[in-house]
Amino acid sequence: MLDALEHVFVDPLMLIYAFIYHFPERWILDAGVQLILFSVMLNLLLMPLYRQMEQRSAATREIRQRVASEVARMKRHFRGRERYFYIRAVYRNYKYHPISELLGSADLLVQIVVFFTVFHYLSGLDAVAGQSFGPIADLSRPDGLLGGVHLLPLLMTAINAASTYYYVDDPSKRWQAWALAAVFLVLLYGSPAALVLYWTTNNLFSLIRNILARRMRSGSSTPQFPTFARFTAQR
Repeated sequence: MLDALEHVFVDPLMLIYAFIYHFPERWILDAGVQLILFSVMLNLLLMPLYRQMEQRSAATREIRQRVASEVARMKRHFRGRERYFYIRAVYRNYKYHPISELLGSADLLVQIVVFFTVFHYLSGLDAVAGQSFGPIADLSRPDGLLGGVHLLPLLMTAINAASTYYYVDDPSKRWQAWALAAVFLVLLYGSPAALVLYWTTNNLFSLIRNILARRMRSGSSTPQFPTFARFTAQR
C-alpha cells in the first residue's frame, strides 16, 4: 500500500524536483548556485497555490471567528433545545460546518508534503557529493564553518525567527512558531549543507516577501513563501 502511494504521489514529485534542479545545468555548473536557484524556482512555481491557500485560510479564520462570537452570544442568552436550534441557525447562516476545519488542515498538509518530499529529494542528491560552495568544502556534509560548529543551521533558524516576527501577529502563535523553528534547528543541525542551504534560501526569500507584504498590505491577501512558521500560523 505504501509503495503504491509512493509511486502515485512521491515519484512524480521527485521527477519534477529533478527537472527544476538540473534545468540550469547548461548555464550554471556550481552546485551551490543550483541549490539556490532550485529554491527560488520551486517557490515561484508554488506561489499561486500558496496564494490560493492563504486566501482560503484567511476566509475560513474570519468565518470561524464570527461563528464563535455568535455561538458564545447564543450560549449566554439561551438554554436547552432553544440554544441548540439557534446555534444550528448560526451555522446555516454562515454556511459553516466543522468539516471546514479539515479543509484547513488540507492546506497545512500540502505544505508538509512539500517540505518532506523536498527533504527526501535533497537528502539523496548525489550531484552535490564532493561539491564545494564558497567556504563550504563539501555540500554533502555539514558545513562546520565555525570551527566545527555548523553555521548554516544557525543562520537558517535566525532568518526563520525573523520571518515569524513579520508573518505571525498572534503572540502565542509566534512563540509556538519560534519553538518549532528551534525543533527544526535540532533536527537539521547535522544535515548535509546542501539541504540546509536550500532551506536557508527558502527562509530568506520568505523573510523578504513578508517584509514587503507588511509594508504594501492594503487589506488584500498577499502570497507568502512557505516557512516553518506557517505550520503554526496556519491554525
